[in-house]
Amino acid sequence: MAKQALGKGLGALIKKNHVASSPLEAAVDEDRVILANVAEIQKSPFQPRRRFDEQQIEELAASIRESGLVQPLVVRKVDGKFELIAGERRLRAVASLGHTTVKVVVHEATDQEVAELTLIENLQRADLTPLEEAEQYRLLQTRFGMKQETIAQHVGKSRAVVANMVRLLELAPAVRTLLEESKITVGHAKVLLQLKDEDKQTLAAERVARVGMTVRQTEQLVKTLLNPPTPDQELPKLLPELPDAYARICRQLSDDFGTKVNISLKGKSNGVIEIPYAGRDELVRILQIFGVSEQL
Repeated sequence: MAKQALGKGLGALIKKNHVASSPLEAAVDEDRVILANVAEIQKSPFQPRRRFDEQQIEELAASIRESGLVQPLVVRKVDGKFELIAGERRLRAVASLGHTTVKVVVHEATDQEVAELTLIENLQRADLTPLEEAEQYRLLQTRFGMKQETIAQHVGKSRAVVANMVRLLELAPAVRTLLEESKITVGHAKVLLQLKDEDKQTLAAERVARVGMTVRQTEQLVKTLLNPPTPDQELPKLLPELPDAYARICRQLSDDFGTKVNISLKGKSNGVIEIPYAGRDELVRILQIFGVSEQL
């Protein structure tokens, strides 16, 4: 398909007399609009969005109830049935109102055209989560054999952006959930991808989300996890004097805090836990782990 057509979206593929408000919501000639049974419209298997804001659906339904459906849905014929190309929120809103029919415009489109166009539409609306976007890029690669350079041209992004988004799909399942729930950002996720061990990656991500680490702090944490100090480096003076259990605790705390932690025993039941820091940012990060958010 020509890049120009993809850049304009479905509006470039459907003849129209009006300016399109968005790629997949192009105004169409009235004589192309027909009524279709709501129950007979199948959802698109190429819709990248998995989550829909129910409040937005309710607001849209209220608008349709008041003013009617201004913009028809866009569908295609597949095996004698209607398959949705654009307008799933409108379809959900109409169905919630109990309407049995809805205005649609029927358009011919290949699977690849539908996959690309729905991705472009959602990207322009900023409707997709990072993982939804990544999965659609991978779909275009694996199912339709598109190269990342080609995808990047069609969606108006750099090849590096597309490649980095696809890499998010390599995250451990628990980390993907944190990203999907916006408990960590794409920036955090890219750093965490350096941890190839799934358990380490998950534990690190949970710590990042729990403490609210910045991306820079996450980089420091990952660096420590990738290059942990040896026991003698970690505790050059105290390790020989510490029981094995205390030495293990030191290593665990050092791992947790992303910095060297020492335990100094003072008698049988007393002692001191030392958490050194290098610079203000390091101190702020450690304080955040304790839930302290004072401005220094």
